Amino acid sequence: MMRCLECGSLFPQKFPAPDALAAAYGGYYTASKGRSRLGGFRRLYLDRATPAGAGRILDYGSGAGEYLARMATARPDAQRFGTDLVRPPDAYPGYAWIDPDWIEAAAPFDWITLGHVIEHVTAPRELLARLAATLAPGGGLWIATPNADSFLFRAAGAWARDVDFPRHREVFSRRGLERLLAGAGLTATFAAAPRLNAILNTRSTIRNILGDRELTGAARAWKTWRTLLALMIHLARPHAATSPELIVLCRRS
Repeated sequence: MMRCLECGSLFPQKFPAPDALAAAYGGYYTASKGRSRLGGFRRLYLDRATPAGAGRILDYGSGAGEYLARMATARPDAQRFGTDLVRPPDAYPGYAWIDPDWIEAAAPFDWITLGHVIEHVTAPRELLARLAATLAPGGGLWIATPNADSFLFRAAGAWARDVDFPRHREVFSRRGLERLLAGAGLTATFAAAPRLNAILNTRSTIRNILGDRELTGAARAWKTWRTLLALMIHLARPHAATSPELIVLCRRS
């Protein structure tokens, strides 16, 4: 991974070839139905701050449609739409599927969500500008994406959960994300990520460390301890700047 000297965002030194990328998404976790057993501890996050008055909701990169299934209960009167590169055969029911090329035909939308999407796409600014153009007056976007300034990158480096090469094409810093959104004609209001998310990301990072058999036992132990210590410091004095995740609410400029 390399870091931009201007904004601090991270990106791979070499981008994957299309055939390698297709293989990397085989069996990707978003295509299967999840289990939010800890959902009660981060309800606002899982509900993506969806306004009560949002009548038409689009989830771009909907995967199996878990968020839209939540909205079927929380916002039963809203029209719910989902889109992704491929619709999983066992997706949740209760929402209308849209081909990515037909988003404009289904517009306008009151609320558009992108849960860990922009770090995967080749042209995020163009995508965000396109989605912004489909917003109804007063509508907005909810975006969650990994944070390049996370304490996990500083503590664990290449073993951090959100390196996730070759699927992640860019991991944005807050400054890099602000520049991206401004270029797409959006204003940004950042929100705090749940503490539980930091714990879950740390668990995945430690799994990466322990699973790397090229490390000596002493190196695995040291990196694991260093990562746990970084988590404890973060939880004791939580700072949005070092959270593993950036969450932002956007409106058209």
